Amino acid sequence: MQKLVAEIMAAWRRAERLAETLAEGSPEQVAAKLACDKLRDAYQTLTHSGVADALTAAEARMLVQDAASDLDREPY
Repeated sequence: MQKLVAEIMAAWRRAERLAETLAEGSPEQVAAKLACDKLRDAYQTLTHSGVADALTAAEARMLVQDAASDLDREPY
C-alpha cells in the first residue's frame, strides 16, 4: 500500500509542477490543477483513513524507485 501512496504523491507533485508551467487559465492548466486536486484527495484519503502512513519525500522517492523496478520485472 505504501508504494501506491508514494506513486500518488509523486504524480501529485508532477501535476503541480506542470500546472505552474502552463498558461494561466488555459484548458491544460485547468486540467493539471484538477489532477492535482484529485491526486491530493486520494493521498489524503489513504493516509488519513489509516489505510497507509503519510510519507516523507525521501521515503516516497525510494518507494517509487522500487515500484519502477517492479514494472521492469512484470510481463505485460
